Amino acid sequence: YSSLNPRLRIGDAIGEAMLQHKLCTRDELYDRVIAVMKICGLAPEHYARFPHQFSGGQRQRIGIARALILNPDFIVADEPISALDVSIQAQIINLFSDLRDERGVTFLFISHDLGVVEHLCDDVAVMYLGQLVESASRDALFSRPLHPYTRALLAAVPTLDPHSEPQALVQGEIPDPANPPPGCRFSSRCPQVSERCRREAPALREVAPGHRVACHGVAS
Repeated sequence: YSSLNPRLRIGDAIGEAMLQHKLCTRDELYDRVIAVMKICGLAPEHYARFPHQFSGGQRQRIGIARALILNPDFIVADEPISALDVSIQAQIINLFSDLRDERGVTFLFISHDLGVVEHLCDDVAVMYLGQLVESASRDALFSRPLHPYTRALLAAVPTLDPHSEPQALVQGEIPDPANPPPGCRFSSRCPQVSERCRREAPALREVAPGHRVACHGVAS
């Protein structure tokens, strides 16, 4: 919401980049903006409204429309649904899926919601304290997580299965990112930590086709 100028009508906010890059004239702009608004589930009559007249989900759609107006091949979406109600989240996720499947847009989708990641993404990378600890295809990572942190993340996801075994969760405080521990950054919380982990940072290496992990305890 803070990225939207409260004094600028939504149609002008969406089309602003087109004029900045001189990709169309003002006469052509209206039709381009309306076309993108329709793709994002916004009605033409929304064109002249101001940001305060929209819900959180609609504002998120406006942000997506602003990104799409330039016809990008690649979009970075940083926690795009974290502040939205569950029903609105589903609408935005479906919109991302449609844009990927129908327009060929590639997304770098940054999220802490593993359920959404599993539903939407083809490849997944897991980070801890700013460093990549594991990357793989979606199916490989969710069915066979290798890094202790990845396993802990998946174990923390609630399940509806009454017969599922309780999982041991990660203990300890998250270290200061500005002053991480020596060696592996996860060593202060890892249940499988060794002396090597505490003194030597593991390299990210491929342990299976397309599956990379940074952990001394994972064999190639």
